[in-house]
Amino acid sequence: MNTKILLSLLSLSLLSFAQAQQADDKTGNLLVMGGDCTNAYFLTQFSGLAGGLESKLIIIPSAMEDKLLATDNDLERIKKPFLDFGFKDITILHTRSREMANGDALNDLVLNADAVWITGGRQWRLAKTYLGTRLVNSLQSIYMAGKTIAGTSAGASIMGSLLVRGDSVDHTVMIGDYPKGFGLIKSIAIDQHHLARNRQFDMFEIKRKFPDLLGIGIEENTGIVYSNGRFKVVGKGYVSIYDGSRWSAERDTIYHLPPGVEQFYLLEANLEYDTDRQKVIFPEDRQEAPAHGELLQSLEGVYQQLEGLEYGTDIRITVRTEGEQLLFEQSWNGAIYPVHRDHDHTFFRPHANAVFYFEQNKFGSIDRFHYYQHGSTTWEKLD
Repeated sequence: MNTKILLSLLSLSLLSFAQAQQADDKTGNLLVMGGDCTNAYFLTQFSGLAGGLESKLIIIPSAMEDKLLATDNDLERIKKPFLDFGFKDITILHTRSREMANGDALNDLVLNADAVWITGGRQWRLAKTYLGTRLVNSLQSIYMAGKTIAGTSAGASIMGSLLVRGDSVDHTVMIGDYPKGFGLIKSIAIDQHHLARNRQFDMFEIKRKFPDLLGIGIEENTGIVYSNGRFKVVGKGYVSIYDGSRWSAERDTIYHLPPGVEQFYLLEANLEYDTDRQKVIFPEDRQEAPAHGELLQSLEGVYQQLEGLEYGTDIRITVRTEGEQLLFEQSWNGAIYPVHRDHDHTFFRPHANAVFYFEQNKFGSIDRFHYYQHGSTTWEKLD
């Protein structure tokens, strides 16, 4: 296809995506991961978002090579990490037939699922089979209905509106012969395996052609949880942001870059970003979500800092409630301060740039929290 025609088609499609976004009533969750994420940490995240281990799970492995999907043993190998974790109702959905992707059988599976996990591989295979079919519409429908869709590696990139590395011949081509993603997140391009494969400068190729497009790169064992026009970073690594600005965490300042200046910045775990406004969400700008008493009571307890024990120091925080207020009390200095809910199990301390993410185990109980402020520590609840 002529390059100018391709770019024109992309411009029109991205414009239509942006217009559609204004009318969207986004209610679901997307767990978008950079790679190496089929582990207990991310399966715990996924289980919590999906509604627990009893939820109906669909796995779409169609980004993988055919030789890895040829036998029943291959499909059981894909299921195994999820079965080992405790999921009980798992269905593999795979086809290379667009006719089947438009048929009732596969779409009924998706529409009746509680959550969908899209595996890694090559993202162009997903686009070739599913883009423009009813199956993508079904994915969009369950997402809009409040269900969870997770994607790792190729499954992450396909969620964007512009498909990064969607070339069927060369995965180093940033805009290939399959240039459109599923558009679950609008006006965005998602790259993966980012710093691990030294890809941090490749996104500028896309930004030069589409300067208004938000570009993000996601590292190994790292992801974002996206909902309602914002996302939170989760995992061990960084998410790279390409939005025409540079954010200084130390100064809590956003610097807008002049035309032609190419820079990006990094967000670590539990920092948040507004994709509609394309800016970092400062702690004081977070919209506090109401927290009912049952949720707050589930967080109560005494938590011990795991990292402190490595140095022979017993450091604890007591979490308790007063009415509808969550309070933290520090053992080392007796300080007591309130924290406010941001969303789900994420809380923040106003005016301190401190974030606390309470993690559910696979049985749905709160057993630890992660504290982030210029670094991170983990605190485990004592029995």
